[in-house]
Amino acid sequence: MEKQFNIIEQILNNRVLAHILFWASTLIIFPIYTKLIGIPFLAGFIIKLFFLPVQILATYYLIYYQIPKFMYQKRYVRFGISLLLSILLFSTLANLVEDLGLAQIMTGYEDEPQSLSEILSNPFANAEYNAEDVYLTVFMVTAIKFLKQQIEEKTQMDILEQEKTNAEIKLLKAQINPRILSKTLYQLHELAKEKSDMAPEVVIKLSEMLDYMLYQCNAPKVLIRKEIELIQHYLDLEKIRYGDQLKLKFFHRINNKFSEITPLLLLSFIESFFSEIENIPVNPSIEILLIEKEALLNLKLISNLINDNSNNHSNVKKQLALLYPEQYTLTSDSKNGMQSVELNVQLIPK
Repeated sequence: MEKQFNIIEQILNNRVLAHILFWASTLIIFPIYTKLIGIPFLAGFIIKLFFLPVQILATYYLIYYQIPKFMYQKRYVRFGISLLLSILLFSTLANLVEDLGLAQIMTGYEDEPQSLSEILSNPFANAEYNAEDVYLTVFMVTAIKFLKQQIEEKTQMDILEQEKTNAEIKLLKAQINPRILSKTLYQLHELAKEKSDMAPEVVIKLSEMLDYMLYQCNAPKVLIRKEIELIQHYLDLEKIRYGDQLKLKFFHRINNKFSEITPLLLLSFIESFFSEIENIPVNPSIEILLIEKEALLNLKLISNLINDNSNNHSNVKKQLALLYPEQYTLTSDSKNGMQSVELNVQLIPK
């Protein structure tokens, strides 16, 4: 099946071959149609064979000259005049083909065939009849080309939009690593100066985080449980950094162990929340609840850090808008000296 699809794709990509096959197919389809209305197959085939060159000329003149030259340039009056003149021209040409060629080899014509001088002296005589014969195919081909062009443009736009989205996501992800790295390296520097026994643990945690960020989360989606391990490493570093000053709880429950999410999204959300600890003269208390149930992920952070976090969460909002449009809610509330921020993400679109 895949091999057949590849052959069809190769044919469609070869413009000349695709056009030849299309016009050849009309030589078969038209006689089948005429047979249904009582005209013998061979007669229908001969009729189509005589009219085909005129239809091909009229078609390519319209789609490769008139439309690009006038219609695409918004010269609609010129396009209309040009179309009417071309209809007259190709209808007259079809009349010549019919009376001077087709009528000579086929019987059954009710009217006496006209001579060349008679046709040229009154080209409007059979213009309506012949225009229908010629331009029915012309307009059908033009409609197909417009449809194909729209599909190609839509596909190209989708590709460009996807590339733009991917580039923006990579940029947003890239903003996470330097912040975490700089904070952790500073922390490691201070521990080394103090000759603390915690320095080796910081190195191990940081190496595990960087290994995951750089090498393990390149796929569009990763298992949530892997993200939880990353978050836990990050929280362990924050505990080491703040010591007993920080009260931290992290509860998580994943009902479907195969649930996936965009990598680093949750860490970005949590890391932006921790950035509020800086320069706040209170003992920070943070509780993190992470629950997945029936493809709905709920992440809630509760803290005594009362602050406007709109700027801190701007990175997360951009990622959510790109990756989960109309599939998430992000709310914030302050009450009794505590602030809560809640994120809900529909992992599988309904």
